[in-house]
This record gives sequence, C-alpha cells and structure tokens, in this order.
Amino acid sequence: MSLQEHLRELEIYQDTHNEQGIANITFKIGDMYLKKGRWDEATAYMSEAEAICRKLGNEEGCAVAAMGLGDVSRASGNPAQARAYYQQALEFFEKEARHEAIANLAERLGEVYRQLGTHGEALEAFRKGLDICRAHDDRLGIAHFNERVGLVHRSLNDLDAAMACFREALTFFEQHRVADRLAFVLAGIGDLHHKTGRPKDALDYLGRALAMYRRLGARAPADLIAAQIAALEEMSGEAKKHEEPR
Repeated sequence: MSLQEHLRELEIYQDTHNEQGIANITFKIGDMYLKKGRWDEATAYMSEAEAICRKLGNEEGCAVAAMGLGDVSRASGNPAQARAYYQQALEFFEKEARHEAIANLAERLGEVYRQLGTHGEALEAFRKGLDICRAHDDRLGIAHFNERVGLVHRSLNDLDAAMACFREALTFFEQHRVADRLAFVLAGIGDLHHKTGRPKDALDYLGRALAMYRRLGARAPADLIAAQIAALEEMSGEAKKHEEPR
C-alpha cells in the first residue's frame, strides 16, 4: 500500500475510534517515513503508536514501536538514543524468550555499539546473536553474525580472530552464492591480508571482490576497492625495486 492509502486507512480507524487499528497503521506510516529519510514524521507517527500501545497495555506493540524508534534514532545519527530504545524492546522479547527478535535486536545493538566506539559491548551483542543462530542451526544467520563479529575483531586489531570469522562466513556465502555479502567478505579478507603483510593474497581477494562488485553494478564499493588495489600494487612495485640487486 502507498503512503496515501495508509493515511486514508488511518482516517477510517480514527472515525471508528479503533485505537489498536490507529496504533498499527501509525507505525506503518512511521516506517514509510523512515524509509524516505523523513525522521521527524517517522518519530511522530511511531511515538503515537507506542503511546497508544502503552495506554492499551499492549506490551508487544510497545516493544515493536520502541524498535522502530530505535531505527529512526540510529538512522538520524543518535546512536545513544537508539541504544535506549533497543534495550527497551529487548527487555520484552527476552522476557518472552522470542529468540528471533532477540537476535534481530542483538544485531541492531551491536551496530549501535560500533557507532559509539564501545567495541567490547558490540562484540557481546553480536556473539549473543551468533549463539542464537547456532542454537537454531540458522546457517545464514551464523554467516551474517560471523561477518559482524569479524568487523569488531578487526577494529580491536585482533586480526587472527577476524580472519577466522570472515572465513567461516565466506564458506557459507560461497556455497549459497550470496553475491553481495560474498563480495564484502572477500574484500574484508583481502584487507586483513594487507594488514598482516601478505600483499599477494591481499591482491587476490581484493581482485575477486572487485570483479564481483562490478558484476553487481555496485559502483561505489568497486571504486573504493579499485583504489585500494592500485595503492597496494604501487607499494608492492616500490618494494620490489628496493629488493632488486644494484
């Protein structure tokens, strides 16, 4: 449904004083504004949904609205506020033992902690999601959270741990041809090889990532990797010059 159709539906619920219907549709409208990057409107509609659910004693509705408000806060550059909303939602879903929602929030919280620069908390959040996915044999989820954990390890300069995580993710993404994530992980492994002084391996993985991004038509990451490859090739060329006998 379009935004205008949702707004017309909202009028019907308002005319019939259907408060739960108003809460449901205002959340949907807020989510549409979030996708359009209109933070003020998204916040207003989602806050209305949360207030109505609180009035009605609908705890799940409050939690879902809090998650949405967290998404708005994160997207609009307020990670500290996003963390508070996500924690509010997490309390409900943990109480209800809703594992899929807990993993979903663990990812959101991990990204917020990365934004805040609190890498230890990011690692804890991502590992919580990873553990849930392992317990439910969610192979895609395992690969995804390994990717996230690997990024945190790289930020902490724990490069061996980062490499192990990226390689586990790589195995799944290669087997199941998840092209965009495969390209990202290939680039991550290439970068780790660069950081650990293995330029030949770095160029191999970065080259594979570049080819895949170009096939996907992803110009921005392709341009970044192409520049990284050029710089690495230049560095390798200079190193070879110094190694040659005079």
